[in-house]
Amino acid sequence: MFKRILVPLDGSALAEQAIYHAEQFARIFGSKIILLQVLDPASFRENPISVDPLNWQIRKKKAEIYLEEVTKRMNADLLEDPMPAVDFENPETKSPKSRVEYAISEGKTAESIVNFAHQENIDLLIISTHGAGGLSRWNISSITQKVIDMIYLPILLIRSYYQPKLVVNRVHYRRILLPVDSSRRAECALSVGLALARGEIPEGFASELNSRKPIQTAKTIPSLPTQLVLIAVIKPPEIPIPEPYPPEIEQLTKKLMTVSRRVVSEYLEETKARLQVDCETYVLESSSVSSAIQNFANQEENIDLVVLCAHGYTGQIEWPYGSIARNYIEYGTKPVLIIQDVPRSEFQPTAAEIAFKKVGGR
Repeated sequence: MFKRILVPLDGSALAEQAIYHAEQFARIFGSKIILLQVLDPASFRENPISVDPLNWQIRKKKAEIYLEEVTKRMNADLLEDPMPAVDFENPETKSPKSRVEYAISEGKTAESIVNFAHQENIDLLIISTHGAGGLSRWNISSITQKVIDMIYLPILLIRSYYQPKLVVNRVHYRRILLPVDSSRRAECALSVGLALARGEIPEGFASELNSRKPIQTAKTIPSLPTQLVLIAVIKPPEIPIPEPYPPEIEQLTKKLMTVSRRVVSEYLEETKARLQVDCETYVLESSSVSSAIQNFANQEENIDLVVLCAHGYTGQIEWPYGSIARNYIEYGTKPVLIIQDVPRSEFQPTAAEIAFKKVGGR
C-alpha cells in the first residue's frame, strides 16, 4: 500500500510536524521514508538572481547536516520497533534495513517535490501546510498548495497549527473520521482507516514480512485503542421552485428523507460489522455535505485524523480531487489523508501544463 513515503522538509519546526505522522505510518505499513529538502536558487521575486558558488555550497552542506541529523534520529526511533523495514526490492534480505533516507534537490521547490515523487515511485506524500515561510492567514502555504494540486498521489496533509496527540513521542490517532457516501469508490479509504485503527500491517504486506525476524524493542509502548467514526450525510432533495413548497412536495420530501435515513443507517451498520473494530456510526442531515463533515470533525472530541477518498459517488475525475475532498483540504482543521483513487495517467493535463510544456517554463 504505502511502501515509500516522501516527507518534504525545509529546516523549519512547522514542516517537521509531518515527521511523527510519517514514523507512525512507517510502523504500520512497513514503509521506507525518504526525506527531501529542495534548495531553490531563485529569490522571492519573479526573476532569479545570481547565486554565489561558495554560499551555495555552504547552504548545501547545512542542508545535508540537517537531514543527516533528522535521518539518524528517525532511524533510531524506528529501529526500536519490533517490526523492521521491508526491502521491497530485495525481499530475501534478512538484516534490518535503514528505514529512513534523505535526498537534496535543486530547483523550484514545488516542481522539484512533484518530480521527485514521480521519479522515485513514491506511494504517499506526507506534507505540512506551512513551512519556513511561517504561519499565515491562509490555511495552506502556496508551495504546499502547488504540490498537492499536481502530485496525483495519496497525500497526508498535516495542519502545522494542529498539535497531535503524542504518546512516548509517537502520534496516536484516538478517533479516525471516515466520511462515506455508500459508493464503492468512497470505500477505497476503508482499508487504510482499518489498518490505522488496528495498528497492523495490511494483509497484502503479511507474506513479505513473515520471514523477517523481529528486532527486540527497547521500549514498552502502551497499546492504546483507536476508534473509527463512520459518518454519512444525506441531503434534502433540491427542488427548483421557491418556498414554501406545496403540501405534496413536503410530504414526498419527508418520505424520501425517512427512507434515506433508514437505508443509510443499515449500510453503516453492515459496514461496521464487516470492519470488526471499535466503531461508531452517525447519519447526518444537511443541505451541505462539506459543511456537515467540517462541523462534525470540529465539534466531536478526539478526532485526530480524517480519511477521505479523492472522489465520491459522482465519479467526476476531471480534477485530482472531488468537491468534498477539495473542500476539506482547503478549509479543514484536522490532519487529512486523501486516498487518490485515480491513476495519474488518467488525468488530463491542465491548460497551464500544456502551455508550460510548449514554452519550457519561460
